[in-house]
Parts: sequence; structure tokens; C-alpha cells
Amino acid sequence: MCHGEHQHRGHGFRGFGRRGFPNRETWVDRLQAYQQHLEQELQNVKDVLERLGGGNDAPEQPQEI
Repeated sequence: MCHGEHQHRGHGFRGFGRRGFPNRETWVDRLQAYQQHLEQELQNVKDVLERLGGGNDAPEQPQEI
């Protein structure tokens, strides 16, 4: 085997470890955490849209770089 090639034996599928797919409880926990993350991202997008033009009565603030 060449040193530049890597064999990924026993590492599971897509980072789930040696045991394979996680159990139902782990899936539920991960999906709930992901849902919370997506909800926070959606709120962030809504906030940016409001600042950019959704509320015309508020003065426009300069962008920070």
C-alpha cells in the first residue's frame, strides 16, 4: 500500500463510528438539534430581511465590513 492512499476500514458509514447507524433515540436527538439549528438560521434570515427592507419606517443603518 502506498503512503498517499488511505484505507478506511472499520470507520463506519459517514462518521457513525464502528457500530454503523445510530439507534432511533440518537437519530431523534440529532434531528431535533438540527431542526433547532434550522429554526435559528431561519430567524436570522428573517432579521436580515427586515433590516434590509422589510421595515421601511426604520432608517437604514450602514453595513459593517
